[in-house]
Amino acid sequence: MSTGLSLRRAASSAAAAFLWITAASIFATAARAQQPSAAQPTSSSQPSPQEQLQQVIVTAARVPQPEDESFFSTTVLTRADIEARQVLSVQDLLADLAGVNIDNAGGLGQQSSVFMRGTDSDHTLLLIDGVRVGSATLGIAPWEIIPLEQIDHIEVVRGPLSTLYGSDAVGGVIQIFTRQAGQPGVTIGGTATDASYDTHEFTGYLQARGTQAWANVSGDILTSGGFQACLPSAIAGCFDPAPPPIPDGFDNRSGSLTAGLHLSEQLTASVDVLYTHGWSAFDGDGFDDHLEFQEKVFSAHLDAALGDSWHLRLLAGRDDDYERDFLDLEPTPGQSFDTRRDSASAQIDGPLTSVLHLVSGVDYEDVSIDSDTPYAVTDRTTRAVFADLNADWGQWSALAGARLEDNSQFGDHVTGNLGVKDRITDGVRFTATWGTAFRAPTFNDLYFPDYGNPNLKPETSQSFEAGLDGEQGALKWSLHAYQTTVDEEIVSVCAAAPPPVYETCTAENINRARVRGVELQGDWHGRDWALDGQITGMEPLNLSPGADYDDLLPRRAKQNASFTVRRLLHVGGADGVSGSIGFVGRYEGRRYDDEANTLPLGGYFLADLLTQWNLGRSWTLEARAANLFDRSYQTEAYYAQPGRNYSVTIRYRSQ
Repeated sequence: MSTGLSLRRAASSAAAAFLWITAASIFATAARAQQPSAAQPTSSSQPSPQEQLQQVIVTAARVPQPEDESFFSTTVLTRADIEARQVLSVQDLLADLAGVNIDNAGGLGQQSSVFMRGTDSDHTLLLIDGVRVGSATLGIAPWEIIPLEQIDHIEVVRGPLSTLYGSDAVGGVIQIFTRQAGQPGVTIGGTATDASYDTHEFTGYLQARGTQAWANVSGDILTSGGFQACLPSAIAGCFDPAPPPIPDGFDNRSGSLTAGLHLSEQLTASVDVLYTHGWSAFDGDGFDDHLEFQEKVFSAHLDAALGDSWHLRLLAGRDDDYERDFLDLEPTPGQSFDTRRDSASAQIDGPLTSVLHLVSGVDYEDVSIDSDTPYAVTDRTTRAVFADLNADWGQWSALAGARLEDNSQFGDHVTGNLGVKDRITDGVRFTATWGTAFRAPTFNDLYFPDYGNPNLKPETSQSFEAGLDGEQGALKWSLHAYQTTVDEEIVSVCAAAPPPVYETCTAENINRARVRGVELQGDWHGRDWALDGQITGMEPLNLSPGADYDDLLPRRAKQNASFTVRRLLHVGGADGVSGSIGFVGRYEGRRYDDEANTLPLGGYFLADLLTQWNLGRSWTLEARAANLFDRSYQTEAYYAQPGRNYSVTIRYRSQ
């Protein structure tokens, strides 16, 4: 037996022992709890998410906690933030954030990827109401089809979170929470939007909240004529050297349901459902190449208070991700891929002592695929146990966590994290963290015909971060520096082959990457003005065998920045019309589309002009002029992005 294998097995055994002993102590302590108490609010049962959002987050620790207690850099986008930005897609909303690069293949509905802190597009985990979402064959999340009008708020957590969430959480975790019924009583609302490129959107929702129960139901129809995304001179990116001059349209119809009930003072149950389906055209050899998609996300939550301070949280969920390609020149539809993820978790949290708090639990997931492409294996199961210990004494806090995960395809994997926080003053905090993370190979990586490699190992990472966070009056700011090293990256290794094949490719663990970065963020809100922005500097280096020392990872810019300036206006005094005028600027530096750094993508600056006006108590008028300078740019080679475009939205919400 090799020394490396012995060490790995020893680490797995030690971590397993630590986790199981910790879990046993938790359940024993909880069992001794005698005094009942009212259930604490959670992500699915809190009485007013809008009121709690500014000070409470869930994703960074898997339990509600004040934002300033998190060990990780976190951004929360509220419903008000989403409406104020006036974009039509999740990827456009995320593009303004620190440490985020977006790759989009040509406008609404086109394939999009999110790169967090320079890691790969499959190193960002997407959760919707606690459920893992995405294709198990491609390994990426369907950012381009998630309906923005179905979202209540978004939590973006940067850094390695595999200890809490398992595979894919290398660069960070983004959790989307569907619309909630916030205010007591019954509320109805909706929007109508008209925009450039023959784009139209109509939404409606009904919300109700009482003392014991709440519910929200909403629907959304978004259609766009689109534009020809494939550039006329392109060859490599769009399948055909002379693509038909046909716009790439998009049609997305969606709905969501959230409902909950306080069964008792100690017990709360809730369900969340998100459904979206439609089609998206893309540039290929024919005149009517398009794909059909469908995403169904379901989750059920049960939250129980155990005594004065312990909490039991149960979650069961399912995500169905379906795609089918239709090629105009083929006599039959193209390939279809249907991923089903069934998941469950049991988590218990509470104080072990006056200074020590523990979050511990078990996770289960079964993933299966149904495709007309033959895979040697079509199902895999993951089981995991995890524990996070938080200590808080005086001005100091500390974090220690570990996770043991068993995957039926690649075996055991151990991750861990450590952190320390010093409250230097009442308004300034220093944080230092270390953590490991991993990504499991996808079904395509392992079993796709004539490409997959069943001997692949998981990609692994190690991250260090140090940060300062401060709050002085109306000013909030943060400065974070980090380094992430990724090993065993999975890439395609190709070799020449005789005609008619010409080339064969196989998935291999050979790549290595290192990303160093600095992020500065700040926001200030006064009586009449609101300012916020971020500056990111990053060095995403490809350190793989054969790469030059200064080769950059593809589609990741070394610099990006964004800022928003908003002026609040009042017309006719306190009882008159109120509104705002805002300006948003975003800069992205030069990047490359390929690993060899031979295909450059130029840097660009985009500017948007926004205005919002409250017309009485229930009506709001919104207008946006985007890409004011009509800048031509690409985030993926050969695919154009929208030029100057406009949108107008009328929004209604009963009071």
